[in-house]
Amino acid sequence: MSLANCKHCGQLYVQQRSSYCAKCQELHDGYYLTMRNYLKTNPRSTVLDIHEHTGIPISKVLEIRNETYVPFGQ
Repeated sequence: MSLANCKHCGQLYVQQRSSYCAKCQELHDGYYLTMRNYLKTNPRSTVLDIHEHTGIPISKVLEIRNETYVPFGQ
């Protein structure tokens, strides 16, 4: 275990599996699930569509896209 700063809020925390503190990891997981569920019903959506319909910040949509496999429309 090592100390690290949270990627989202900058708070110092004991890093175990993630780049986020527990509070921000919960928020990040919620964004991921919301985005995944939206894309299941709207598979050809763009980043802007996801942002407008879910309220997830564009920066977080792009971050999630880069971290995990999330199919986006062309």
